[in-house]
Amino acid sequence: MEKNVYEFISNNINDPIVEWKTCKGSWEEFPIYQSDKDFYDKVSPIINGKRFQFPTPTLCPEERQIRRLSFRNERKLYKRTCDATGKQIISIYSPDKPYKVYDQKYWWSDGRDPLEYGRAYDFSKTFSQQFAELIVEVPKPSLHATECENSDYTNHSYYNKNCYYVFGAGYSEDCYYSDQLVYSKNCVECTISEKNTHCFQCVSCTNCSNCKYCNFCKDSIDCIACNDCVWCTSCIDCENLVNKQYYIANKEVGKEQYEEYLATAELKHHLSKTKKAVKISDSENCIGNEIYNSKNCVLVYDMYSSQWCKYVCSDSDSIDSFDCYGATKSPNSIECLSVLNWYSNIGNLFSLNSKYVMFSQFVDNCSNVFWCIGLRNKQYCIFNKQYTKEDYDILVPKIISKMVDDGERWEFFDPMLSPFGYNETIAQDNYPLTKEDALRKWYKRQELDYDTNIPANMSTLQWDTIPQDIHTVEDSILNAILICEVTGKPFRIQKSELEFYRKHNLPLPHKHPDQRHKERLQQLAPRNLFLRECDHCHTEILSVYNTSYTGNIYCEKCYVKEIYG
Repeated sequence: MEKNVYEFISNNINDPIVEWKTCKGSWEEFPIYQSDKDFYDKVSPIINGKRFQFPTPTLCPEERQIRRLSFRNERKLYKRTCDATGKQIISIYSPDKPYKVYDQKYWWSDGRDPLEYGRAYDFSKTFSQQFAELIVEVPKPSLHATECENSDYTNHSYYNKNCYYVFGAGYSEDCYYSDQLVYSKNCVECTISEKNTHCFQCVSCTNCSNCKYCNFCKDSIDCIACNDCVWCTSCIDCENLVNKQYYIANKEVGKEQYEEYLATAELKHHLSKTKKAVKISDSENCIGNEIYNSKNCVLVYDMYSSQWCKYVCSDSDSIDSFDCYGATKSPNSIECLSVLNWYSNIGNLFSLNSKYVMFSQFVDNCSNVFWCIGLRNKQYCIFNKQYTKEDYDILVPKIISKMVDDGERWEFFDPMLSPFGYNETIAQDNYPLTKEDALRKWYKRQELDYDTNIPANMSTLQWDTIPQDIHTVEDSILNAILICEVTGKPFRIQKSELEFYRKHNLPLPHKHPDQRHKERLQQLAPRNLFLRECDHCHTEILSVYNTSYTGNIYCEKCYVKEIYG
């Protein structure tokens, strides 16, 4: 972000900037606010009576977020062999990766003992050298899925049922080709969906039913190609409406004309030209975008029901957390990725139900562990080696002092420790980099492309030969290979997916699921803020849309007046 944005935030929330630093990733200036310093002091651990100060970061907030996201592969799935059972499994780790990968059900069983990989800390080596070795040796779960039923092709998935190709989702049922869903049912090709049912190609919608091609709608029913509509029913091609029924292109038409138009119209996504500068709802003292039911959160995005958080994305039910992504119910945490039910943790990823854990991965129900991988129900462990509390309290300060002497800072894991290429992760989705730029920043690259093998006995349909009328599509389509009209990649239609298209009178897709996902992401605003003027009252405001945007951008007050009158 630009320097004037940071200064605007400082002035508006009365949070003084105590230091300016130069980011070692982007080489841009970024501030350390007084609230940052206070939080770093708060989370600095006290071990054996000695406080170890958490240092101020060397990277700007955006680069810190990118580094975390470079460790999260959501959507790239591969076939490989389980290193424990020898059976074929679906995994987020490609077969060329040098790691031990276990089928997730076996990984969660009692068939493995992560302490067998324990080792004493070697003070003649750096921490990074030793942890890199541990990462390779300790087995990893093939996928991240918790308590899911009939949802094998999902990842970062919890308490889902009958879902297919769904990612970053929880408590959802009968959903397909979607991501970031919670409490949703019978939804297809939706992104950022909460409490929706029977929706198709909807982006950032909440509590909607039977809506198609809608963006940023809430509490609406039977709407098609609508944007930023609330409490609307049976509306088509509308934007910024509240509590309306039988509207087309923002004009009331009545039920009869509406149904005649619905029977003949060709409907698809469109983008509204008049927008709120940022989308913040039912929240107090918050700065960012897509913030709901939250309080005192600054520079956060896709945030739900949280308080006193900063530099956070895609979190919910969190209190007092900084620099996290995908953290749920994880107070007093910093530099964490994809954690659930955590307390007072530093630099962890893909872990559950733990407290006082530092820089560890895949741990569950643990406390007071340091630089560990894959532990369950453990405490006082270092590098997967068990210690007494007394020995733990003596050794951890020595290791921290050695790290400081070696110039190894307390920051999120070095990008070279990521098991994924940058182009496999959601970092590429949100902050796309060319191959050259990614390598220059020391991110890895996945070069091998595992092409889909098409069996000789399966028919192939080019995109322009795919049937247009869903009522003419026979079940034999389930045994055909379809070719994407954009990328040329092959894909298939699932039985439950076909039933959804038939029920809702929708045509078969012409594009690969990855391409459809990419196009949905393009509906979202960037995770960035710009300083500009409201196009109505000319008050200086923060917006996710920069000055090059050609539509109207209104501050909250003017937008509410325009929409609600």
